Amino acid sequence: MAAHLSDYQAKYFAYELQRSYANDHVGKLAGLLFDAQVEPKPHQIDAALFALQTPFLPGVILADEVGLGKTIEAGIVISQYWAERKRQILIISPSSLRQQWQQELYEKFMISSKILDAKSNDSLLARPAGRSTDVLICSYEFALRHEASLLKSWDLVVADEAHRLRSYWNGKAKMASAVANIARNAHKTVLLTATPLQNKLEELYGLVSIFDPDYFYSLDAFRERYIKNRDLTGDDDLVDRVATISKRTLRKDASKYIRFTERMAITVGFTPSAEELRLYDLVNDYLQRDELFAFAGSQRHLSALIIRKRLGSSTYAVASTLENIANRLADEVAAGKRRDNRGGLFVADFDVDDEVEEEVLEAAEQSVEDVHNVTLDEEVLQRMRAEVDELREYAALARSIQVNQKAVKLLDALDMGFERLSELGAAQKAIIFTDSTKTQDYIARSLKEAGRGEGVVLFNGNNNSPEQTEIYRAWLEKNRDGDLITGIQAVDRRKALVDYFRDEGTIMIATEAAAEGINLQFCSMLVNYDLPWNPQRVEQRIGRVHRFGQQHNVVVVNLSNKGNLAEQRILELLTNKFQLFSSVFGASDEVLGAIEDGLDFEKRISDILTRCKTSDEIDSAFRQLEEQYAGEISKEMASAKAKVFDNLDPHVQDRLKEYDAQSGEVLNKFEQLLLTITRHELRDMATFEEDGRNFVLNHAPTEGTPTGRYFFKSKPQPNAHQYRYASPLAEYVTSSAKTHDTPQRELTFSIGSSERASTAVKALEGQSGELTVNLVTFKMSARDEDISESYMLAGGYTDEGKWLDDEYVADILELACVNVGDQPVAIDTAKLEPQLNIHLAEVEKEVQSRNSRYYDQQEELLYRNQQDRKAEHEANIREYRAKEKEARKAARQVDDPVEQLKLKREARKWERRADEADDDFRVERRKLQAEIDEKLDLIEQSLQGTQSSDHLFAIRWRIAP
Repeated sequence: MAAHLSDYQAKYFAYELQRSYANDHVGKLAGLLFDAQVEPKPHQIDAALFALQTPFLPGVILADEVGLGKTIEAGIVISQYWAERKRQILIISPSSLRQQWQQELYEKFMISSKILDAKSNDSLLARPAGRSTDVLICSYEFALRHEASLLKSWDLVVADEAHRLRSYWNGKAKMASAVANIARNAHKTVLLTATPLQNKLEELYGLVSIFDPDYFYSLDAFRERYIKNRDLTGDDDLVDRVATISKRTLRKDASKYIRFTERMAITVGFTPSAEELRLYDLVNDYLQRDELFAFAGSQRHLSALIIRKRLGSSTYAVASTLENIANRLADEVAAGKRRDNRGGLFVADFDVDDEVEEEVLEAAEQSVEDVHNVTLDEEVLQRMRAEVDELREYAALARSIQVNQKAVKLLDALDMGFERLSELGAAQKAIIFTDSTKTQDYIARSLKEAGRGEGVVLFNGNNNSPEQTEIYRAWLEKNRDGDLITGIQAVDRRKALVDYFRDEGTIMIATEAAAEGINLQFCSMLVNYDLPWNPQRVEQRIGRVHRFGQQHNVVVVNLSNKGNLAEQRILELLTNKFQLFSSVFGASDEVLGAIEDGLDFEKRISDILTRCKTSDEIDSAFRQLEEQYAGEISKEMASAKAKVFDNLDPHVQDRLKEYDAQSGEVLNKFEQLLLTITRHELRDMATFEEDGRNFVLNHAPTEGTPTGRYFFKSKPQPNAHQYRYASPLAEYVTSSAKTHDTPQRELTFSIGSSERASTAVKALEGQSGELTVNLVTFKMSARDEDISESYMLAGGYTDEGKWLDDEYVADILELACVNVGDQPVAIDTAKLEPQLNIHLAEVEKEVQSRNSRYYDQQEELLYRNQQDRKAEHEANIREYRAKEKEARKAARQVDDPVEQLKLKREARKWERRADEADDDFRVERRKLQAEIDEKLDLIEQSLQGTQSSDHLFAIRWRIAP
């Protein structure tokens, strides 16, 4: 770019920077990709553009295989809507992923969000349209409970783990129905799922019907065409229809662009002490009793589930829980009445000293059972007192066990894991996961006593211990002049602890609070001190380290309790059937898709432990569970999915290669343009260093822009602000450049003073001439969505009469401008118009060709909808003809004249029904064809669009040595 820049060039570059690209070009995303803290892979750009370039569709499905970054794809789509000021955006996700979404949106795309809950619901949803300052995030459970308040006009709805909605087709899925009703009010819905099909082809119908109930016309029509008569219609039609609304990239397609590392499992066995075994047996026997006063019926299974997990965690964790329950039950005895079984009181048993999973709390809130008016007689009170004493005895026994054998073996596990990390050449860092803050503290003490306390950092839901606070204060001081500090203390504390672990720490001991929303690619070892029973939670944990950016194979260490058959079988189930800890991706998308409700899966394991009393019973129950999930996907459905989803586009590799080349070229050009005009527009306000990608803003041109150090993303600098295209500072720069006064003058460019000069423009040295620059914009409308493309229409002549096209003009304007004449000059732009019009016609043809694709797509949608209706009508007619035939056959076989007459009348009735249906369909078909013709006329009119042209400037030019 030019070292000496004129206002003319700055104006040209600013318009080039902001011009609208075609919907299938990476340039459409250039601004947000420049700002994003992530470098999207070609398949992610492909998926995002697919979602953005389907204006006629009310929704799409992004169905990449597990591990390919669907969240990034959705983040790009969200960012584009946000940049276009379409900011009524709702994300619906599993409750356990809400914070992860919040963190990823902010860290990767600098978009703030708020999580909807019962407390924030009214205030956040009451905001007027157009004034949204945050993306809103809610759980599926929240969407079900607060459906009415979410029925508003959304610009965009994103549903993560959308396989939860597949059963919408059967009419019984309340949650899916609620999400469908919410999606109906959205301009666009994006469903994210790696498992769009599980067991029935109807699930595909259900998923699509969430955002477009008329896409397949009706369930009967869908079944008629693609299930009952599949042999007649074949799969090709369904494949084409799915390809229109779905994008799926396979790992083999993306392997060229992503380095996939593997998981390496290590199992370290330990044998509990005699006292630990005794504690387990006592508590287990207690939980298996028919009568327990400590828990009301509706929440007994949840309480037992938590107690069992605490029992498997550590004696310290279960002691605290047992004491809480004993104290609460003692209070009930003293009051002479049972507690009412509200969720808040359930939480009190566990949340005082420990963390409880979000989905367990939500389940507890929903299982309310009013029993507070029950009168208790003395006999019942006596039995309750005995239970209190018993619980306190168990808690005392747990307190007396100071050393847990699992913690002793943890040291061996760390040594084994670190040895493996050395072989891999990975950093000596490990994250240890536990379910309990009590266990977390115990592990930290054990490591310290063993001389392993250096570099240990704790991470939990509070993060407010003195040690954690000191790390946080040091982090605030270190980053006081940069963008990392959000001002939200909970978020900043999490960042501080992660940064400490990355830069100085060796071991992070974390509760489930770290299983979502933090990225630890710099760590290659994970220890499951407590192993979750929920495979989805295991995947979330491993996903903190085994993700994009991980340079090494990941070591996953599991501690196996040799004294507990049930815990061994859980580990076997997760290892062998779900393959969580080995291979490149861990759990297959089929398995994770099958386990739609992780809490329900945990309840099933808890139920096994509650009802099975012998080793044989436990073994048999786990075998049944394994067999069920082994057979979740039938071979037939696996084949159907492969046919319908896994072979959507034979040209995918070519397109990904094109995007790979485009993205680098577009971003490099974008950065250079922005860098050039920034140096020009801020020349009196900032001090630029070296190549200009680091600068100090001395005076702020706009309110709300901090002064201080800035850096371009390609040249990061600590304790500085990232210069973002979407920032008020960059908006000032581009607006200022576009509004320069550019009268007709003579500009002198110098080849020798330029950083670079093309071969073509060097040949013009010593010559002069005229050129003009216009911006031509094409606009069209599709389903209330404005689509625009703009192009620089530029050209010129040398004084010798040689025509210079737009590429020549671009090359000239990239030269250093060493002089701008003071005197007006007269440019005869009329003589340039014939050549410009030839170029304009070429551009028009290209735009119309692209627009015709929208027309073809919509025509195809309407045609196939017509075929659906036809299939449904023909099925009805076949049914009536079959019944007519059946009645006539029966009439021939009876001797009784009265019965024969009755059957013949029955046959005539079905014959008339068939004829009437035939007539109705002919009328309906003519009506439908007229409707299609009318729609296509309207579509054609809207696609023709409008064309406008803005003249930027015309100049005389002279090229000096």
